[in-house]
Amino acid sequence: MERNEDREINCNDIIRPGLQFVGYYDYFVNTRIQIVGNAEWHYLNNLEPEVRRERLEKYFEYDLPCIIFSRNLQPHREFMELAREKRIWVLRSTRVTTRLVNKVINYLDRALAKTTTMHGVLVDVYGIGILITGESGIGKSEAALELIKRGHMLVSDDAVEIKLVDGVLYGKSPYITSGMLEVRGLGIINIQSLYGLSSILEEKTIDLVIHLEKWRDEDDFDRIGTPEYINILNIPVRRLRMPVKPGRNLAVIIEAAAAEF
Repeated sequence: MERNEDREINCNDIIRPGLQFVGYYDYFVNTRIQIVGNAEWHYLNNLEPEVRRERLEKYFEYDLPCIIFSRNLQPHREFMELAREKRIWVLRSTRVTTRLVNKVINYLDRALAKTTTMHGVLVDVYGIGILITGESGIGKSEAALELIKRGHMLVSDDAVEIKLVDGVLYGKSPYITSGMLEVRGLGIINIQSLYGLSSILEEKTIDLVIHLEKWRDEDDFDRIGTPEYINILNIPVRRLRMPVKPGRNLAVIIEAAAAEF
């Protein structure tokens, strides 16, 4: 079967084309993945062959991304003939329809989510995802290393890949730097080798941003807890500006911020 190898999926939802097989095409979103379950298959199966072909010819007039049959159902002969003619992917899954729908939607939500990359270190402190930002050399990685030593977890160092899924921001590390932390003077440290598998986390929500800044006496840093926010993919995230100077234990302060969050 000659298929369209470059067919793209840009919609993060699915449709079960039962109404379309009946002949109702109002509000039909043909850009969605089509999932044929037990009810749709048996409806087609009960039609006379000439009626089934007529209904399917109308259905295949639309440009469809792909069609998935659940429960390992065997597509009808007319279905496969028209799919070959239109060069549309037809797939099968052994999953029951509801589970297949859930799996596909969950996957598409992440695969097609809005993304961005931010410079910083993402850590899990007391279950709170904290993105530590600041200019290069300010001490982000050193603070993260101390937090890991105190039993918290590293998600990503230097570059944090962020996705927006259902209104929630998730951060993770690029594959090439996963589990690694760069500390000036030491180079790149393998956190898993030093502190064990429990010291790293693949993905974490971004709940709080802590921005490290050089201490300047003339700066007016917050003393009364006035809320400040930063927009990440149009989602407001609370941000704390934290002045850095010799002698300040940043890890302890970050722990306190997480405990109070």
